[in-house]
Amino acid sequence: MSNGPTRLGANDTFRRFKPEPTHEVRKPVVTDQSYIERARKARQMLRSMTTDQLLQVIEFYSELNFFEAFALAKRENKLVVPNAVHDKVLTEITDDEPLRQLYHVWKWTGTLVIYEKPNKKFGKNVSLSWEYEKVKYSVLFSIPKQFKGKRNCALAMEHPDFEVIDLGNNRFEIKLVEGANIHLIANFPKQTSQRYKPHPETKIPQGEPVKNSKDARYLWRLDSAFIGPVARNVIDDRRRYIGALYRPSIDFGVAFVSLASVPSSQ
Repeated sequence: MSNGPTRLGANDTFRRFKPEPTHEVRKPVVTDQSYIERARKARQMLRSMTTDQLLQVIEFYSELNFFEAFALAKRENKLVVPNAVHDKVLTEITDDEPLRQLYHVWKWTGTLVIYEKPNKKFGKNVSLSWEYEKVKYSVLFSIPKQFKGKRNCALAMEHPDFEVIDLGNNRFEIKLVEGANIHLIANFPKQTSQRYKPHPETKIPQGEPVKNSKDARYLWRLDSAFIGPVARNVIDDRRRYIGALYRPSIDFGVAFVSLASVPSSQ
């Protein structure tokens, strides 16, 4: 069961709130804009904020799997914070103590990554099946026409540009929403546990391995196909570690931003 949310203000100590729908931190702003429009606006707003401002508006929850997290976001009018924003917090804040409190467990991000096993071309779709705690799961994504036939690449998209469709019996499908922005990571690394330069917008590792530097990101990936959100943490000073291999059924932490934080007339 989820704990939190937790938010750290610039001059505040940690505060906890019960995660019940009737006790939201902020009430939704009444607006004619759709949920997707407001979530995209919130996503853009986050990119322009300072780290102090980000820590004032981000709510950190614990113990949610990927499917629960995205269902909660839609139900409670929240944005799942994308990887690039986590990356900013993790790499620009110099004080370890607040980061170790907020990221002491892995956090799912709002950035979804889809890739095939090395050297295999994208076909009609990518599927992932697994068993977790004696429960079988599967997730499917249909590859858009313009990406079919490409190999050694990854597709990355940020919430709310995709939906998680529950097909029943722990089967799920990822669907693009209208106007979705799909980032092609053209040279997605074939090797795991190496350092790479990050993609400018998503901060997903790309290209050839590089020597350790403050600009490099350390990638963990599977040797097989994968569909799931990127995960981040600071365990053992892993500020720049990108986890793109964890099964979406695992209960990690999740960071949200209430859409009520976004001015309705911006």
